[in-house]
Amino acid sequence: MSSRSWNCSLAIAGKCLTSIRFIRRCGKSNTRITPKIQLWSISATFARRLKPTQEILNILKRYGEWGIVLINKIWVVVSGKKSIRTQLIWAIFLSFIVTTFVISLFPNTLTSLILFIVIFIVCFTILTRSIVRSIWQVANGLMVIASGDLNYRLPVSRQDELGIVSQNVNHMAQQLQEQVERERQLEISRMDLITSVSHDLRTPLTSIIGYLDLLKKQAFQDEQEEARYINNAFNKTQQLKKLIDDLFEYTRLSHGDVQLNLQEVDFHSLIEQMVSEFEPVAREQGITLIQELSPDPVIMSMDVEQMVRAIDNLLMNATKFSLVPGEVKISLVTGEKYVQLSVENQGQPITKEQEELLFQRFYRMEPKQNDMYMPPGYGLGLSIARNIVELHGGRIWLDHQQGDYRFCIEMKRSMYTSSEQQEE
Repeated sequence: MSSRSWNCSLAIAGKCLTSIRFIRRCGKSNTRITPKIQLWSISATFARRLKPTQEILNILKRYGEWGIVLINKIWVVVSGKKSIRTQLIWAIFLSFIVTTFVISLFPNTLTSLILFIVIFIVCFTILTRSIVRSIWQVANGLMVIASGDLNYRLPVSRQDELGIVSQNVNHMAQQLQEQVERERQLEISRMDLITSVSHDLRTPLTSIIGYLDLLKKQAFQDEQEEARYINNAFNKTQQLKKLIDDLFEYTRLSHGDVQLNLQEVDFHSLIEQMVSEFEPVAREQGITLIQELSPDPVIMSMDVEQMVRAIDNLLMNATKFSLVPGEVKISLVTGEKYVQLSVENQGQPITKEQEELLFQRFYRMEPKQNDMYMPPGYGLGLSIARNIVELHGGRIWLDHQQGDYRFCIEMKRSMYTSSEQQEE
């Protein structure tokens, strides 16, 4: 406390003592004005001293709040609100007090002993009734959850150890419910995978068997028709091989046990090479490829084979679903920490629900009618691309608005060439 506050307190205390002495001297006289004047003087002194400074009020407020918090904490500890041990101690103590008071009214030793035991048990049972009820509540809740009702939740009405147990049981039930839901979705996904694979394998396989059967029976008119049957059968085997390769690659990438063969490569040159190799295929489809790449080299660490597969899937997808005649724009934007590759094309608009399904396996949309030069898709290309990008620590997404599609790949520029590191 400052000297100013201390002087203020002394002045008020002095006025109080002076007033008390004066009132005693007055005794029971008829003069009632003087004490009032003294009290008014005390108030005036207090107001005059306190008005220039609010230190006393601030001190009282600060220590008052601290005192309230301290009292609350002491009360929580003493009352046992957060401790079953303290509650049991209070139950034993109060039961003993009540029992001792009652048996003091009965001098008989045997009667006192019997009353002591009976009254103590009754009092202790009454005082611990809420604890026992909560324990049974937890036990019954565990039985309900163990029986398979994972939607059941224990009411959390206590703040002691039983309340913590109830919260942990609810958390356990929530985790089990989420795990069961994941397993259910996995089983549904597995069944869908088997159904889709069976259908996609059966279609080309049936065609191959049909063409081979015609060739075996020599059911052709001339050598030209025979060559056409052989060529069709060969194309179907190629489709079958592509599907099996895609399935193998998707399964391998989905399990996350792929070891990337990382090597430093100029991402800019890699994109240029891929676009030039893909240009004849796009030209046959009536699609023009446009490059918007930064002139500077972009040195990154990646698995070249896997990344080429991912980008090739994006280019194939954009070419297959573009309007004809149309354009596919490939852009590469570099920053200090990230590199972003985007593939843009214009096609038929799709719904929001279809957007969310594009990266799901075996989800296919109807391509344009003149894609006779394009190999048939099986709905695995974008799923494989996503897995490859995520294995590299990047992310892939789609921006779509009224038929304008923009697939983006963003990856960190985390590694440089050894020569660049030495220069830094």
